[in-house]
Amino acid sequence: MKVLSYMLIALLLSCSKEEVITMQKVDVGNVHFEYPSDWNLTTLKGIDSYISYLSKDEDTLWIEYGWYNAKIYNYPLKNSLFKQITIDGREAIVETSRSSIGGFASLYVPKTDSLSGLYMHNRKGNIKELLTIYKTVRIDNPKRKQLLNFDSKSYKTKSSPPGIVVYENNCLNCHSEYRYIIGPALDIKFIRSKDKRWMEQYIASDKQPGESATECSQITDSVQIREMIKYLYRSNLSD
Repeated sequence: MKVLSYMLIALLLSCSKEEVITMQKVDVGNVHFEYPSDWNLTTLKGIDSYISYLSKDEDTLWIEYGWYNAKIYNYPLKNSLFKQITIDGREAIVETSRSSIGGFASLYVPKTDSLSGLYMHNRKGNIKELLTIYKTVRIDNPKRKQLLNFDSKSYKTKSSPPGIVVYENNCLNCHSEYRYIIGPALDIKFIRSKDKRWMEQYIASDKQPGESATECSQITDSVQIREMIKYLYRSNLSD
């Protein structure tokens, strides 16, 4: 009877102990982040890029990092919430669904350096846990004591998106940042050759179709233009 009692006590004690969760570090190129140890990291084989995913229960968080990182706002915008932030001198976007239950959250850094970008995203899951991971992201390994701040204020919608979203959604279907496609390359050299006033007037102008008969976007919302200009000059003049 005593043996049974001891076994029962031992079982109760073991069940009462909570799993100790620690933060695991990941270093990929000039990007660094951490994730809780109750998530599993799986690394896949990518071509000129790093691809992995974190999984926990039914949640999956994908991580893509590498050259010419795919631009993600070339397509019709979702009915999401957007927040543009700066991570160690690099412009980034946090995008979340309006519902925190079974919703999604992504972190997008178009340029972690002159070539590479970072995209962390899920399809559905616990937004709070995802943001806990995103808050640890560092670029170029700076000494930072505080986590990134993703407070719920100042989020925007597709009716008035931040600069990165405006730029990619309106410009990068016809232009590349690296080469001529339908239109001239919107590379660092081109951006630096124009002052902000010229760029602002050009974006707002009614343009004539080019040789491909494709008409360049005309953006008339002054707030969107300012946000786009701010992004273009911050991201290109910091390289």
